[in-house]
Amino acid sequence: MKVEKDLRDSAEIQDERKNGKTARNSVRSFAVLTVCAVFAMVISLGTRGFAENGNGSKVYAASDGGTRSSDEEVAVPTGIAGVVSGVSDTPVSGSTVTRIGSSCEQVIVGQRVQTVKNTTADLNVSSSMENKVNELDARSITLAENPTLMSDEDYDTLLCIVEAEAGSEDIKGRVLVANVIMNRVKSDDFPNTVTEVVWDNSDGVPQFSPTYDGRINEVTVSDETKEAVKQALKGTDYSEGALFFIQKSAAEAHNIKWFEKDLRKLFKYGVHEFYTYK
Repeated sequence: MKVEKDLRDSAEIQDERKNGKTARNSVRSFAVLTVCAVFAMVISLGTRGFAENGNGSKVYAASDGGTRSSDEEVAVPTGIAGVVSGVSDTPVSGSTVTRIGSSCEQVIVGQRVQTVKNTTADLNVSSSMENKVNELDARSITLAENPTLMSDEDYDTLLCIVEAEAGSEDIKGRVLVANVIMNRVKSDDFPNTVTEVVWDNSDGVPQFSPTYDGRINEVTVSDETKEAVKQALKGTDYSEGALFFIQKSAAEAHNIKWFEKDLRKLFKYGVHEFYTYK
């Protein structure tokens, strides 16, 4: 019985010691938490007080110059102003600047100042742009010398005159008639558009008989004629500079005489003979 009592007394003593230790641990934890809370409040109040001194809207950074006084402040722009400042301050190739942190880091007083060197090569587009401008100039000169751009009226007129004058000829014979029309457009001795060339009436004499007898308005333009005109406008030229052509079998005698007397014959193809000025 005495042994059992001693055992009970020993168990009660251990429980009392355990409960006392637990209580002491709880008190210690509470004290630590209280100290942390007080410390956090002190930091928060100190930061707020710094902002309320009128400088809360600015971020200040350390300078690497070494000569700035302690009272002199360097304001780092924030927001859009900061982005613009960062772009404008980007170093040119080969130069060096100082940077405090990076654009993705918070800048704090005393942060390490590092030197950043821009190694990006200069982008020189002057040569390529000059070549492109020269190419465009050359193309514009070519287009001016070879006027293949025309109005719908001019295009339809060219189709009709080629069909009326060479509708029975092969593709080359039709291309030749279109060549003569375009040679006249480019010549200073004739009007400047296809329609004006075709309907030219010098001293009461029509330059092309289909405009006189009305055939130009009666023809149906064939696919062969469209192809011939297309080739001529793309630059196909068999004319050797011819400005005139005549079908002597269907021409009046005085016209034939004028061709042979005042012009220089170049060649004959199909039913037409082609001429230019002497």
